[in-house]
Amino acid sequence: MSNQPKTINGLMKYLRDTKGLNISGSSQKQKLMNIGYYHGYKGYRYIDKPANRAPFTQFEELIAVYDFDMQLKALFYPYVMQIETALKNYVLEVIVESVQSDSFSDVYSKLLDNYKCYSTTGTKYRTLQDRKRAEDKFKKELQRRLDLRNRIYGVQANAFKNDNKIAHHFLSKDKPLPIWGIFELLSLGEFGHFVSCLNKHCRKRISTKLRIQQSDDTNSMMTQRLIYTTKDLRNAIAHNDVVFDTRFKTGSIDKQMSNAISNAVNVSGITFDTITDYLVLLIYQLKLIGISKTELRKLISGFSEAQERLRSAIPTSAYSQIIHTDNNHKIQALKALYWKIA
Repeated sequence: MSNQPKTINGLMKYLRDTKGLNISGSSQKQKLMNIGYYHGYKGYRYIDKPANRAPFTQFEELIAVYDFDMQLKALFYPYVMQIETALKNYVLEVIVESVQSDSFSDVYSKLLDNYKCYSTTGTKYRTLQDRKRAEDKFKKELQRRLDLRNRIYGVQANAFKNDNKIAHHFLSKDKPLPIWGIFELLSLGEFGHFVSCLNKHCRKRISTKLRIQQSDDTNSMMTQRLIYTTKDLRNAIAHNDVVFDTRFKTGSIDKQMSNAISNAVNVSGITFDTITDYLVLLIYQLKLIGISKTELRKLISGFSEAQERLRSAIPTSAYSQIIHTDNNHKIQALKALYWKIA
């Protein structure tokens, strides 16, 4: 393809002649216009990574994947936002109870001190190398705490600059933002950073309040792991990025979290390599925050209906790369829990 920009007609001809995709007529031209060539077509012509081209020969097959992706985002978004709000409120409740204050400086000095558990003071080490590793870990954790403080002050400054109502209300009166106001400004990733800097005692109280099975959370890190994993999905949906093949995942998922979710909802084989596993993640968290079985059934049914529409519209070879062979087992395991009488 030349570097010369093409009209929509030129792009359709290019797709036919170069990409082997059957596309023609005013209806399909309109669909290509609506999804966009670069944001739409180029994002849906492969599965997981660009080298894995989807075996599509018909433009309508690609549109079916696009529609599936849009349906997932519309289905998941309100639940993801509900989870984000609830998690922030659960954490807020615990930290305010712990320090009897809504001052960030109090929270910072009394609770955001997880770095102390890595202190090398008074500890003997077998080798100098062991001591160096321990000192590096302590330094790293202390730096994370300092970075969090700087980020929180930076978030407040940006919010004030952009006339955020909460920031303006307090800062224009020379009053510090209360911790609840800070939480309103933090992204989900920044909130995960905050939780990870809390000391273990506080994290354990949060875990207990969320009714996380404590035998599955011995290091009290489940909450932050849930936040970080949900963050990837949330950001992809919010920025209208592709979600159907989990390409939004930014890192490996800790097996302890996968095992904890499996134990709680009786769904095995959670790897987060398929969008079905993110459905399970949402169900698990919605269950933690007390969402009704009726709502959980609605979410599961919506997902199942969307995947069935996709299955009937694209080649089996492509469908099996998107919806893995263990999908039915996972869906049936969820239904076994939530189709009982509430």
